[in-house]
Amino acid sequence: MAQPPFPALTPSATDFTAGAALYIASAAAELPPALPVADAIRDGSYSQESADIAGYSAVTIAEESSTIFDLASAAALSATARTTVPSTDIRSVLFVSVFPFTHPALYNIPAAIAESVRSPCAFATQLSNASCAAGVDALVMAGHRLLVTDERAALVVAGDLWRQPHIDRFNCNPNFVFADGAAAVVLSRDVGYARLLSGATLTDPTLSGLHADVPTARTPVDITARARAFFETRMDPDEVHARLEAALTSTIDAALSLAGVSMDDVAYALLPAIGRTFLQRYLDMLKIPISRTTWDYYATTSHIGPGDQFSALTYLMDNDRCGSGDVILLIGEGVGFQFSVAVLEVQ
Repeated sequence: MAQPPFPALTPSATDFTAGAALYIASAAAELPPALPVADAIRDGSYSQESADIAGYSAVTIAEESSTIFDLASAAALSATARTTVPSTDIRSVLFVSVFPFTHPALYNIPAAIAESVRSPCAFATQLSNASCAAGVDALVMAGHRLLVTDERAALVVAGDLWRQPHIDRFNCNPNFVFADGAAAVVLSRDVGYARLLSGATLTDPTLSGLHADVPTARTPVDITARARAFFETRMDPDEVHARLEAALTSTIDAALSLAGVSMDDVAYALLPAIGRTFLQRYLDMLKIPISRTTWDYYATTSHIGPGDQFSALTYLMDNDRCGSGDVILLIGEGVGFQFSVAVLEVQ
């Protein structure tokens, strides 16, 4: 029997100006030392061909003794130290990490993060759905929680470690390199750096098979082989790209509409830190120049996963790249296929 048509996809969007104001009170990143890409090519870890496609200059790589909790708790401590929001006001802690193989078994990382920042949180949870959109997802979820409770603040931390034998950071896909690192934001009812105006999310389940595991001998996780198998057996590449573009643009449009702004009003679009060739797809879709992204920063870190947007926000804040009234668009996209967008206005 033929399957009925898949239900239509519609973004879920929230107007965060409808209730009490919510602000990004602070942001911080914890990034290990960066390895120059030229060194990775020289030692045979990375090919010149892939380096030319991605365009990174360096990748942050943690010492073998470092743990995901070390990175996440350091980012959380920096974020909480950068704000006047008392730790006792942080009643929700959300931790995001998409690569589970470097996590200690049966260990509650978000609760441990709460302990490290002295937060008596009522709600500590982890998002780990393999989607690099999950960092922005978690920010939107934190905003929802503050809307419906009397809590005053939430802490969102996102980060990952990518290690052999579970994954080869340099050879999953020629379009990007996975980097180690973590970043955190404090969302508060108190006035902060930027007000959260809106958020929108969308998932296209028909594209979940794009990352379904397939046999391969090339590398532990071969994203290229997975996509090729999907194109050959499930869906034509043109249809996939059309669905990706439609889902992403509709999610962005939903968030911008609720915020009462347009793409022309956006000072910076904080995109995933995928390589330069993949980035061009976003630039063409959004019709913006690369100068309205943080590619100059991303090129020096590579793709830390769900923490990209918070790390880039930290970079903007630390370098005074924005002024009062500037609109910042956080865009997450990842395995699933998932899309998540948040709109901020600098105060």
